Amino acid sequence: MNTNIKKGWLNSRPFSLYFAIFAPMTYNEALSYLERIKDTAIGAPVKGRFIESLFIGPTDWEQMTDFMNLRIQKGEETALTEFDSAGKSLSVYGVSVNNEFDVPHWDMTIMDNWELMIGN
Repeated sequence: MNTNIKKGWLNSRPFSLYFAIFAPMTYNEALSYLERIKDTAIGAPVKGRFIESLFIGPTDWEQMTDFMNLRIQKGEETALTEFDSAGKSLSVYGVSVNNEFDVPHWDMTIMDNWELMIGN
């Protein structure tokens, strides 16, 4: 963790950024969060599309390919527990399908601050 943060840095950033940096989620925390938001998130419009499902994956998008390959090879729960035991942060994503083209495209939106968004 970076301890060289300038004074006042948090006050100049939105809370969601603060949450993403200082409160990484473990597998159990992400699973609990998914259960807590699923009733309000699924079916909600986000970025012009409706959230159709929720998905737990790595917070660091660059680790997503490794996670998806592990998920295909060993299953979703095993992939999540392996990422969790390696100390990698997990996030909850909302999945919507973009049918603008001939081939459906899955859009993933990070939902880690969903409760804050709907509370405003």
